[in-house]
Amino acid sequence: MKTDDRLLMKYMQGLCTEKEKDAIDRWLTSSEENRKAFRDAHHIYEGILMSAGPESLRFSARGGRPERSLTIFRIALAAASFAAAVAITASVSTSIVRRSLAGEMLSVEVPAGKMMTLTLNDGTKVDLNSGSKISYPAVFFGRQRTVSLEGEAMFHVSHDREHPFVVKTFAADISVLGTEFSVNADSAAGEFSASLVNGLVRVTDSDDPSCAWLLKPDQTISLRDGRFFVEEMLDPQTLYWPEGLINISDISFSDLMKRLEKAYGIDIVILMEKMPEINCTSGEIRISDGIVNALKVLRHIADFDYERDNVTGTIYIKES
Repeated sequence: MKTDDRLLMKYMQGLCTEKEKDAIDRWLTSSEENRKAFRDAHHIYEGILMSAGPESLRFSARGGRPERSLTIFRIALAAASFAAAVAITASVSTSIVRRSLAGEMLSVEVPAGKMMTLTLNDGTKVDLNSGSKISYPAVFFGRQRTVSLEGEAMFHVSHDREHPFVVKTFAADISVLGTEFSVNADSAAGEFSASLVNGLVRVTDSDDPSCAWLLKPDQTISLRDGRFFVEEMLDPQTLYWPEGLINISDISFSDLMKRLEKAYGIDIVILMEKMPEINCTSGEIRISDGIVNALKVLRHIADFDYERDNVTGTIYIKES
């Protein structure tokens, strides 16, 4: 059978039926050339997601298709020589195919100032924050569904009691069956936290597997000074950043500036000896309104001034 642009896009979004998955899987396992073509196509798919957003690739319940993005996808695939026939070999069992594809690792790295939603092969949805990177197999196979994360992500895990979902980070592994949780793992800064929204997760110290914690909903585990601490609260940002918002309550000025740096992909240099206090008990900043608007809003609740270097884009925070 011939490759179908709609089927390929459905496959990358995790929306295929088992029969459709098997057809693509058999094609992928037939040669290294096909697997390379798939990786090239996946990069094209990521590019469309980042430039047009996930809504542009969504299929309607009536079977409609996002024509503009599909046209771009089709042309790009043709350029990548991906419009070859899908060779289905009946003698190749599904388990062998999936085992082979499990070794095909894919990775997505979100550019600074961008966010992205990714759907994995099992239907798990992952919201990735600016600068984050996730690595995962083309197809999950075996006892566990394992991914690696550097940065910040919100996971909406597809329930599968027989196959736990594991997120590996520099500080800890998070193991779940089916749940919703947020992870922030910045190895360069030595920062790690995980907040559970729904379900149940086990967090295991990467350096000492004998140290593990079970998190319940509305609990957060964080790494501070080399030790893990569990708190009876969600990270204040957990439910905000996936919606394109930054919560400005219960956050220090320096941490808020770090959030703005990540959200807008810019550098912020603080030239003040004493950090301003944020005189606000609740509120949020909408990222899409822009950095200038964000700073204007913050000047109403914190005492500071700023200058922007029009060449580098760097923002300097100074005394008012």
